[in-house]
Amino acid sequence: MEKQNKKEKKKEGVARLMELAGTKKGGLTAACMLSVMSSVFKIVPFFTIYLILKKLINCYASDETFTFEGISTLVIITAASALLYGICAYASAMLSHGAAFDILYELRMKLMEKMGKISSGYYTANTQGSIKKLLLEDVEQIEVFIAHSMCEVAAAIATPLFTIILLFITDWRLTLVSLIPIIISFVILAMALKKPDGAKHQKNMADCKAKMEGTIIEYIHGMNVIKIFGGTRNAFKRYKTDMNAFTKSVHDTAYYNANGMGLYYAFFGAQVLFLLPAAIIMLNGTSSYTEVLPKILFFLVVCAGLKEPLENMMNVSIDSTKINVGLKRIDDLLAEPEITLIGEGKKLDKFDIEFNGVSFAYPGSGINVCDLVSFNLPQGSCNALVGPSGGGKTTITQLLMHFYEIDEGSIKIGGTDIREVTHSELVNNIAYVFQDSFVFDDTIENNIRMGNEAAAFEDVRAAAEAANIAETIEALPLGYKTVVTDSTGLSGGEKQRIAIARAILKNAPIVVLDEATAYADAENEAKIQDAFSKLSKGKTVIMIAHRLKTIQNADNILVMNAGRLEAVGRHEELMETCELYRNMVNANDRRDSWTMRN
Repeated sequence: MEKQNKKEKKKEGVARLMELAGTKKGGLTAACMLSVMSSVFKIVPFFTIYLILKKLINCYASDETFTFEGISTLVIITAASALLYGICAYASAMLSHGAAFDILYELRMKLMEKMGKISSGYYTANTQGSIKKLLLEDVEQIEVFIAHSMCEVAAAIATPLFTIILLFITDWRLTLVSLIPIIISFVILAMALKKPDGAKHQKNMADCKAKMEGTIIEYIHGMNVIKIFGGTRNAFKRYKTDMNAFTKSVHDTAYYNANGMGLYYAFFGAQVLFLLPAAIIMLNGTSSYTEVLPKILFFLVVCAGLKEPLENMMNVSIDSTKINVGLKRIDDLLAEPEITLIGEGKKLDKFDIEFNGVSFAYPGSGINVCDLVSFNLPQGSCNALVGPSGGGKTTITQLLMHFYEIDEGSIKIGGTDIREVTHSELVNNIAYVFQDSFVFDDTIENNIRMGNEAAAFEDVRAAAEAANIAETIEALPLGYKTVVTDSTGLSGGEKQRIAIARAILKNAPIVVLDEATAYADAENEAKIQDAFSKLSKGKTVIMIAHRLKTIQNADNILVMNAGRLEAVGRHEELMETCELYRNMVNANDRRDSWTMRN
């Protein structure tokens, strides 16, 4: 059992990164090997210069003439080593950066693909800031670590190792003295990293940052409301609370690490303080300065150079803690349960819709927003969902799109359970226009073309005309090539009609309209309704509507109330049999006849 648990234990740190690297693992390994070779070639000139210096001092002490011929071989080795160092370092950087960008691309694509397969409950449970941090910062940290730190790890290990071997060859006594502060600093660092609270502080700081960023995004989105009601940043209490929490987490992390890092830096790079007394003792006890002096100078220069690779190793150790926190978040997303698919992914060829005893509660709420809902919508029929706010209308359409897993019952399209259909097959057969449709920062043409990327421009224009937005688009200076931004000047209703054009171009057999005419004025609403009546011929249409006059000719009207299906029928039938529907129609009539008067 213990062995099995070890096998099942997830990899962390560099091991997990190499696992994520997949096919790029070979390139990373080659980059690390080249980095090691570059560190070897980097050290060689120190030794050759030491030998040249030794030759120079010996010539000076013995009155021997110093000639270039005597050191020509050492000069060539020095130059060749410097050249090979540059070649290996460049090749290592090229390989590691290439592999890093490929891994970054593959990882982001994997995360985006995963996000399309998990329940929409994930997005309600996590803030925009935390998701943004995961997709941008956490993944970007991995790129930086792979492109730079992994090769630096190899070099940081190889350089001190080869240097210490070289120092031992030169003089074992001075080498031992040089190692004393290094050993002390590493013991201090190991003790600091070993403390479990260190990782906890890092994780808390990352979590607080993610929460703060999510709150900032929400704060910016709500700025108009804050201004209208005369509030300040203090009016949005969570903004201040989360900012203070992040500041405190940074403060706590810094103070937690202060003592250990202070001691570490006190000994770190202090080799000269230990070498000088040892050098004085050696000089006093030697009969030949020409033998000892070059060694002392060599050690003073080389040991001072040990600081850089050792500092890199320390920084990588700290970065690896951050990387582990980011990797944990990425792995948590990748481990999120996907929308269930039973069977091998069937194809849809019929498009009637059946809900059979469907019950559903949003995760953690414990309240059914759909409670044993059953109905049948024939293929090619026009259907309306009506009812009070919070009745479950939008939830029904989201369940049809398989945004969430239902708790009970089944949903079928053409007699096929939607869990037997792949996500792509499902969404390809449904065109959905949301109440608050999202328009991307892209050209208007590309926004409409999302409905069908292979469509000809004439089809894009025809869809825009059917959605009653072509005239507005063509009046813009760049027409369909206009990039939609806040400065474009499109109203909410115009953006909505671009989204409707997108749905028209998709030409899917099932069309879902979530209050699609909410932002249209009376004239444009009539035109859009006319366009949809022509387009929806032969399609299964579901409309969510609060303006009941727009759906009175629907084949079926489904009345939802507090998660239950109250009644199903045509307008005339429901006016006689369903009190809730009758009251809603009367309320709509009173609203439409309301006027301002003195």
